[in-house]
Amino acid sequence: MIADRLGNAFVTVEEVLAGLDWLETHWRGRGDLRGVFATAYLEITRALQVQLNRDTFHDYDWVCAYLVCFAEYYRKAVLAAEAGDGAKAPKSWRIAFDYAALGEGFILQHLLLGINAHINHDLSLTLRDVGIDPRREDKYRDHSKVNEILEAATEDLKRQVAIQYAPLLKRLDRMTGRLSNEAVHFSIPKARDHAWTFAVALARAGDGREGRLLERALDEQAAVLARLIIAGPTRNPRLRRTVGLMKRFDAFFSRIGRWWRR
Repeated sequence: MIADRLGNAFVTVEEVLAGLDWLETHWRGRGDLRGVFATAYLEITRALQVQLNRDTFHDYDWVCAYLVCFAEYYRKAVLAAEAGDGAKAPKSWRIAFDYAALGEGFILQHLLLGINAHINHDLSLTLRDVGIDPRREDKYRDHSKVNEILEAATEDLKRQVAIQYAPLLKRLDRMTGRLSNEAVHFSIPKARDHAWTFAVALARAGDGREGRLLERALDEQAAVLARLIIAGPTRNPRLRRTVGLMKRFDAFFSRIGRWWRR
């Protein structure tokens, strides 16, 4: 089903939004934890589209190409995972999707796994593909402007994820210090700055051996970070049991809510 809906490459920002909207709804309806990042990604892309329509950026066409190319890396990773062709997906995405399939962990962990794979791996390659030259300073300003928009959208992003995925788990995450502004703010703008620096290195390296080595290093680095995200408090058996209990409470109250709204 996913291959049927996302089989064609994204060409416009509108197509990206339509694809993310469908994917987020599809996964959320099935209780698939891959939907946590899809919800956040959809919220962020909507915020960016609003700013595109307000003529916020120096180079409108470049930012549109940037957003579409970025989403293409995500689409391809999703399709590779759905097809069971792990070799075609970056390691960080494989780790994120495999962990989601286990149905374990904190909501924040699944959010950060997606952020890590998409920004710490995909973004540098996106910037290389769309090009950071000519007028590199203007492109960097637009890249930085996206950071500002993402920071402004963080509260809406967290609220939407919390609404869609386990309000009780949100409180548990806060109790353990896992759902904080600092975590999300650090994860996005800092990682995006690193992605730009890596994109500059990729641009200098070109398509030869050095470029391939940098791509491999990017893949390994994001995979290491993914494993660190997973190696968190869910290793504690007592906390894992608590998370399981909270999930069951969430499912129960969600069913009551749906019944009450009828």
